[in-house]
Amino acid sequence: MTLGHNTNQALFDETFNLDCPHCGKSTNLILVSPPDYKTLKRFRPDKVGFGFQCASCSEPIFLKFEIQSHTNTSVNFYSEPEIIERPTIEFEFEFIPENVVSDFKEALNCYSISSLNAFAAMCRRTIQSSAAEIGAKGKSKVQNQLNEMKEMADIDEETFEILKQIIIDGHDGAHPDLPNLSQERAEILLELIKDVMYQLFVRKGKLKKAADLRKQQINKTE
Repeated sequence: MTLGHNTNQALFDETFNLDCPHCGKSTNLILVSPPDYKTLKRFRPDKVGFGFQCASCSEPIFLKFEIQSHTNTSVNFYSEPEIIERPTIEFEFEFIPENVVSDFKEALNCYSISSLNAFAAMCRRTIQSSAAEIGAKGKSKVQNQLNEMKEMADIDEETFEILKQIIIDGHDGAHPDLPNLSQERAEILLELIKDVMYQLFVRKGKLKKAADLRKQQINKTE
């Protein structure tokens, strides 16, 4: 991706698609605010921001691009942007206990704004509050699900050990020795924590609700 000294048309010709953080739709991005060539040549930053518009809802979206090189007539960017905002993650919170859902929602919010280490710490705290809610067997259930996910998703050993450190080992949800979390591993952790919450609380709550409704129907017909 290139910004020339006398034209930025090449930037407008690039196509980008992502899930809009505002409307949640998978959408094309329209470049509305490209960087200025003379400013970049003067200050020579390592990264620069681009202003886009969602083609679906017209809300602004900001992306960062790392500068690959400068030439006499152009500035060249790496094609993969750094995503600053992500869509709010939807989940069925109805059946999750209040103290657990507070930690879980904060974890999801951290992920949405790309605060990945904070997301990891809040996932750990979510697991701890879940274990406190359902008793000592809570962590063993989570460990079993982590083992199952490792097999089903073919998670490599290094990633598995990092996830285990984050959500199982230790006692402090904001432990300074937590490993830094990459975006790729954060995506795996996101799916894991969602699955854990579903299996520990949502599935059981839905079954109980269905059983209660069935019992009410039976009582009405008697």
